Amino acid sequence: MSATPAVSIYESTFAPTDKTDAILVVEGKKLHVNKTLLSCHSDYFNSLFNGDFKEKSMTEIQIKDVDFEDFATLLSLIHPKQITPREVRAANILGLAERFLLPAATNYMELFLISTNMRKMDKMRIADKYRLNLLIKHALSLYISRTEIFSNSREFTNFSETTKAKLYEKLADLKC
Repeated sequence: MSATPAVSIYESTFAPTDKTDAILVVEGKKLHVNKTLLSCHSDYFNSLFNGDFKEKSMTEIQIKDVDFEDFATLLSLIHPKQITPREVRAANILGLAERFLLPAATNYMELFLISTNMRKMDKMRIADKYRLNLLIKHALSLYISRTEIFSNSREFTNFSETTKAKLYEKLADLKC
């Protein structure tokens, strides 16, 4: 007798219910979703489900070039059964939130990253890339000396002008 494989948290979160009315297929795995919920949170999904696209009438819609776990985690952030993101996948999830136009998920991820013990330079890099102002402010607050900032100065050169300006303000506020 073979054992039935355990259903992952990702698949169980997006199992079919009487409230789901669409299926998104990622890496061959099905995510049962509610079109209205996704449409309310995402202009991308609103266009997909309600625009003049062939996907509007499809029972299953393929989502390409995404990792299944990252995508399921992303969608769960606007879902009643949220999946806690993994810190190491945060940048990928933020990239998906940007691609699929899910600002509520971006906000969730920003607050999540503020609460983590991620290295401050990694927080700065992610905050700069995705224009997360609260995370930038938080990460800058972790720097307690000019020496600490100057020791990372090479990494700051690739940051946006806006982030660099905030960094210079922080430098001005710090005592030698």
